[in-house]
Amino acid sequence: MTETDRIAELQRRIEALDREVTRQRDCEEIRQAMYAYARGVDRADAALFEAAFHDDAYDDHGNFRGDKAQTVATLRRSGQNPEVKASMHHIGNILIDLEGNFANVESYFVAYQRREVGDRTYTRSRAGRYLDRFEKRDGRWRVLRRRVVDDWSRLDEVGQTAREVGPENTLCTRDRHDASYEMEGFAQRHIG
Repeated sequence: MTETDRIAELQRRIEALDREVTRQRDCEEIRQAMYAYARGVDRADAALFEAAFHDDAYDDHGNFRGDKAQTVATLRRSGQNPEVKASMHHIGNILIDLEGNFANVESYFVAYQRREVGDRTYTRSRAGRYLDRFEKRDGRWRVLRRRVVDDWSRLDEVGQTAREVGPENTLCTRDRHDASYEMEGFAQRHIG
């Protein structure tokens, strides 16, 4: 192999590595966008869940459908529901098919809410999948189209809570008083 051939081979390897690093970075940015969306919904942080969508996005959530403005308004109202005292989305099994500046993404979720209605407490559980079409614009991956597929759900009355969790524990809030906001600048890179 000549020196010219070795240089050409090295250049091909560098280009292949660059493509793989870009692909991995794009996949991680999509995953981070999903996590930030879930955090935004759980903390009722409109800036976070609003940043998950392009301005011309459409969301078919099943129980609501609409453009970005309608979706954000619905999520804001949900975040202000006085019956919902806690919310937690777990995102997993994220399968990403990249196609240049587009990606088809399936993300599994399990969401839990603590709901207090009168003198009763309930746990609402919902499991399903986000079927998303992401697009990268101006260097940012955001949802262009979303469809939620519900796999199962249930509502259970709470008979007793764990005795290890009481008022002396740090409990979540669905606003900027949550303990996670004490970490300066946390999750802010996902806005904008």
